[in-house]
Amino acid sequence: MAYVKVGPWVNGAAPALSAANLDTIETQYDEAVAEILTIAETEVHAAAAPVAWTDLDLSAVVGANPAIVMLKFAETANVSTPRVAVRRNGDTDEFYGFAPQTGIATGETAQNSTVHIVLLVATDAAGKIEWIAEAAGAMTVDVVAYVKGS
Repeated sequence: MAYVKVGPWVNGAAPALSAANLDTIETQYDEAVAEILTIAETEVHAAAAPVAWTDLDLSAVVGANPAIVMLKFAETANVSTPRVAVRRNGDTDEFYGFAPQTGIATGETAQNSTVHIVLLVATDAAGKIEWIAEAAGAMTVDVVAYVKGS
């Protein structure tokens, strides 16, 4: 969107802000934030988790473009302490190992309860990631929010 100057600057001082100018500024701010961060809250998987690195296509939510995605995982079958790891599609690094921690690439749900973990991952140019779980229990995956790349 094109940004509109809301008033003349006189002798280096900001213009008087009328209600109309404040409305314009607020609208531009809201539109700028919306262009950066999208809150999605959209389920993208509801089945058994894969126990080998498997593609997960997020393009229906984030588009066919690179993005940083916040994913929420919920283990719904109470499998013995399932751990989840994520990586960009096409990445072959194996340093994501199953460590009992939450963070950027790995996370662990608690045994015998439905616990959500949240992980960040970058998609490839097609909007895909890869993921793996320690056990093949039922799991849901939601895209919570994302920021599109260029």
